[in-house]
Amino acid sequence: MSDSKIRRKSKSYDVTLHTAVASCEAVPMVDMAGGIASMGTVSSSAEALHVYVSDEEAGSYVRLYDNVGSPANITLQPSTADGKAYALPDAAFASQYIKLVSGDTNSTGVTVTVTMKG
Repeated sequence: MSDSKIRRKSKSYDVTLHTAVASCEAVPMVDMAGGIASMGTVSSSAEALHVYVSDEEAGSYVRLYDNVGSPANITLQPSTADGKAYALPDAAFASQYIKLVSGDTNSTGVTVTVTMKG
């Protein structure tokens, strides 16, 4: 009996944070099952990243909420000398495209690397 081989896809996208959905880059989620958003330090006053979803890259994006009606945000920790990586909300993987939107101007302009595994 031969060993089974697990093959995973991995993709990374660099996106710049903005407070306006229209200014944010779309990240394709097709065939992806898990992922993280990693960034360097941001202002200690930065609060959250909002997740928006769409079935089409150039389509209308709507805010992602969890099953009890709360926003599926990524809550940012206070800044330190080290960067941080945050898990993307599980519900985001049911969408074709996501946009990460800065919840306030304190993280605007920060580059985030979104890395996903399929």
